[in-house]
Amino acid sequence: MTEQRPAELPDAHLVEMAQRDPTAFVHLYDRYVDQIYRYCAQRLTQTAAEDATSVAFLNALRAIDGFDSDRGGFRAWLYRIAHNAVIDQIRVRSHAQIDDLLLEDPEIGLEDRMVAIDQRQSLLRAVRQLPPDQQQVIHLRLASLTGAEIAEAMGRSHVAVRALQHRAIKRLRTILQPIGKDLTHDQ
Repeated sequence: MTEQRPAELPDAHLVEMAQRDPTAFVHLYDRYVDQIYRYCAQRLTQTAAEDATSVAFLNALRAIDGFDSDRGGFRAWLYRIAHNAVIDQIRVRSHAQIDDLLLEDPEIGLEDRMVAIDQRQSLLRAVRQLPPDQQQVIHLRLASLTGAEIAEAMGRSHVAVRALQHRAIKRLRTILQPIGKDLTHDQ
């Protein structure tokens, strides 16, 4: 009988290990750090996303003893903590610094980076026009959480989350609709 490696164990088992020995939290960190960073990076500059990711994992480690798997899954719990860290970073850094955005990927040409920055900022501006709960559902969906995980992370029913997501996408389509399209209908 071979023993399973930590990477092969379910979250619930890794959580139990971390609750007994905090150094075992490293296995949960390794499993989720890239996902949490990508979630944070959707809304923040590179530096702020790194900070939010660190804060999220530090807060999760501090609270791991209080995690109760009967109340939901670890992944959704961790994303809820990451969401709070992102909100805190947004409060601290109210406006993204263009220098941080320009330095994100040195292999992309300046013109391509400027276009990408413009598109990203347009999308972020559009998402910021949504109510907070719709913003959160869009960011969690972009982070690849399932509908059930989003519902758990937000403390809402799956049906409520689906309705929120539908309204958010419908509103984003309206916001992002090309201006020229409206002008051609008037003539």
